[in-house]
Amino acid sequence: MIATDTALITRVERTVRKQSLFQPGDILVVAISGGADSSALLDLLIKLPGYNLQLIVAHLNHCLRGVESDADEEFCRDLASRYSLQFEERRIDINSLASNLRLNLEDAGRCARIEFLDEISRKYGAAAVVLAHHADDQAETVLMRLLRGSGMTGLSGMAYRNERGYVRPLLDVTRSEIEHYLNGCGLEWREDSSNSDTIYLRNRIRHQLLPLLEEYNPAIRSSLATTASIISGDDVLLEELTERAFVESCRMGEGRVVCSIRQLRTLNPALQRRVLRHAFKRLAGTLEGVSIRHVDAICDLIGSDRPNSRLALPQGVVVLREYDSLMLMQPGEAFLETNYELLIMEPGRYQFPSGGSIVIDVTDEATFRADSCTAYFDLAKTPFPWLVRTFCPGDRISPFGMTGRKKVKDIFIDRKIPTSERRSIPLLFCGDDLIWIVGVCSSELARVSDGVDSAVKATLIRQ
Repeated sequence: MIATDTALITRVERTVRKQSLFQPGDILVVAISGGADSSALLDLLIKLPGYNLQLIVAHLNHCLRGVESDADEEFCRDLASRYSLQFEERRIDINSLASNLRLNLEDAGRCARIEFLDEISRKYGAAAVVLAHHADDQAETVLMRLLRGSGMTGLSGMAYRNERGYVRPLLDVTRSEIEHYLNGCGLEWREDSSNSDTIYLRNRIRHQLLPLLEEYNPAIRSSLATTASIISGDDVLLEELTERAFVESCRMGEGRVVCSIRQLRTLNPALQRRVLRHAFKRLAGTLEGVSIRHVDAICDLIGSDRPNSRLALPQGVVVLREYDSLMLMQPGEAFLETNYELLIMEPGRYQFPSGGSIVIDVTDEATFRADSCTAYFDLAKTPFPWLVRTFCPGDRISPFGMTGRKKVKDIFIDRKIPTSERRSIPLLFCGDDLIWIVGVCSSELARVSDGVDSAVKATLIRQ
């Protein structure tokens, strides 16, 4: 082995160790195309001193180049056999997949690769999936995202390890270094003719834009990769700040994230946007389809003087602004209405379908001290049966201590009760009379004189 080959193996081993990409003896799925990058990757992994890795070679035939694609597949099978490694392959018609999913070829191919590699990784219980992206790929990725429009996370480029468990040990290695290594070891590889097809944006960047930029900075590829690395480190720090701000401002619920408007308004605008993106991702699992336009629209809700607003986002997520609360809700959650009726014939405990319960007890208390969770009734004025139901437009009550009747909706507004919660608040009726908006306010009909013989106590149990 020549000195330059040993030097490259040492550099890759240093990257693996520094970035904690995998451990000695791990099972790894190695994505192989047959090109120079993945061919060198496989050889480097086998030669890593002291690692003794269990490697699974995985190849996806995209069926885009006919016999050329089939020859790539055969080359990868022979490569695995040469190293006496397990070989997994799959053939997928990417053209048909792109048409069915209404995606371009690049996105369809990416989806197919992820599904295939994830499946193989699960099959073997792999510690990681290893990809052959290198420093030149990183430079192209940064430029591509810059041209399309991206924030710091996008401009940080490809990570050494992503959240799917995909690792990239060659991100510090250039394409020229890879080819020099292969030639030095006497190793062959396949050239993909589609890599020269400038119909693809990445290829136009590789063959047209980068050579032009090299006229201004001959080391532009290295500079872009270094910039991505710096931004990536800063992005990790900002993610830590984002997580901390998210915990202080928001809470996760079933099918929703609820954030405090007051807390969000105290955040720096850049941190506020990151927290909102973080909240969306925690809810939906991905940021797919979410742009700065969507995030800015949520920021507008936060800064608005309107207490109630609604906004539709990608993936069916709905954002509700209700007084001091901002809620991101999964599809269907924002429109869930729990309509029910519950008949109360006698004292006892009754469970509400919307959560909580009400306890009705005969009481001999000398005085009646009502609060939002407790009400007293004179059965002579409000005899059983009682009915509990959900709110309906037009419902009215004669509030305790007041003359005349008032719309329940107006009471909800006065008390700043969010629209999404109003349907879950039980209303207690005696005949046609609303005698208690449970947990909110009781009716003048709930006034009980001291010393009555037929008083009952109604208590709301919230859990």
